[in-house]
Amino acid sequence: MSRGLSWGDEMYARFLEGRRRAQDAPSSQSEEQLLQSVRALLTRYGFLHYHTRDSRRSDAGFPDVVATDGRRLVAIECKSATGKLTVAQTRWLALLEHTGTVTCLVIRPGTIGVLETWLRTGQKACG
Repeated sequence: MSRGLSWGDEMYARFLEGRRRAQDAPSSQSEEQLLQSVRALLTRYGFLHYHTRDSRRSDAGFPDVVATDGRRLVAIECKSATGKLTVAQTRWLALLEHTGTVTCLVIRPGTIGVLETWLRTGQKACG
């Protein structure tokens, strides 16, 4: 199976079906499960993405995922339904967004559609 920068409809549908079988209701989705869904969406839309697997020796607060398609740059923080942003995470996201060149999103299980809307249209959904 080819692992190009983007997935076709069939490959993405297979991934989603597997996720549906493996996951409970979205509100109980862990941050790791959410991260995998975010990365799958980014792949689906042809974005190259980076996530630091073990951040214990990294500076605090850097976003979970940074991704680009060569035209747009997005920084994403994944949080569970009840997860809270730390002060360091809030600072990183605010300063990156302030540059005017990076879109910053906080994605929770119930708001992954915000990311898909942005990937498809380039527009941030309100809320």
